[in-house]
Amino acid sequence: MTGSVGVAGDVLALAIRGEEPAGRRKAASRRRSLALALGFAVCAAGGGAALGLLAQPGPEKDQFENLAFTTAAAVNVARRSETRVKVTEKALAEAKARIDALTAAGAAQELADYQEADHLGVSRFMKDSPALSGDERRHVMAAIVRESRRNGLDPVLVAAVIQVESHFDPFAVSGVGAYGLMQLMPPTAQWLMEKGSETTALRPARLFNPILNIELGTMYLAQLMDRFDGDLTQALIGYNAGPGVAKSLRRGSKAWHRLVQYPKAVLTAYRTLLTPPQQLAAR
Repeated sequence: MTGSVGVAGDVLALAIRGEEPAGRRKAASRRRSLALALGFAVCAAGGGAALGLLAQPGPEKDQFENLAFTTAAAVNVARRSETRVKVTEKALAEAKARIDALTAAGAAQELADYQEADHLGVSRFMKDSPALSGDERRHVMAAIVRESRRNGLDPVLVAAVIQVESHFDPFAVSGVGAYGLMQLMPPTAQWLMEKGSETTALRPARLFNPILNIELGTMYLAQLMDRFDGDLTQALIGYNAGPGVAKSLRRGSKAWHRLVQYPKAVLTAYRTLLTPPQQLAAR
């Protein structure tokens, strides 16, 4: 108990024991003194509580402190969350800006590749292909230039191979099961994809995708050029009949004269693209 309660107790004790006269007092006077002392004690205790002199009960104090701590923690978490949201929004905005920039750069590069293919005359081969039109035709022309550059090939040579292989029909299928623009065999395409770190099993129908077909076909032709030390004739025979056949083939043999017709057809198409349309019309 604090001081105010002690004062009230002292007053009560005085009223009971020390203020009586030596003689007899009336009962009513004694009751009035006791009532006065009790009233003073109650008022003193109430005033002490109001002034904070009395200790507050423990559980209520703990609840107040818990509420204050929880509120402060919630405010702190909200502030941190708001900061994280701002940081995330900034990072997303920067990422979107980079994606937009890359998209714009990619679109600009594809347009430049398409224009180069058109300048080289690739569109002259494609005009007879009803399966390619509009945007798809432009994508194919750009892919021929892009993938040829990636693999160190002449895009006119790649266009000539496509012309001989499929006449630019992306859905062409040969009698031996070669697919698409550059007439790839599914096992060969699967091997090429695995060399590119893609282990997913290839469905042959995917080779009808002209862009994928050009990517794999140019990769294969470039590997054959490396394998045969830049010998275009042998590399083209290998593309058409298989590298094993091309490697074992003896020049001048009957098989040689038969298989060399393929490189000759590719080179004829190649020269056609290199010849201005005016000269072709004059022949």
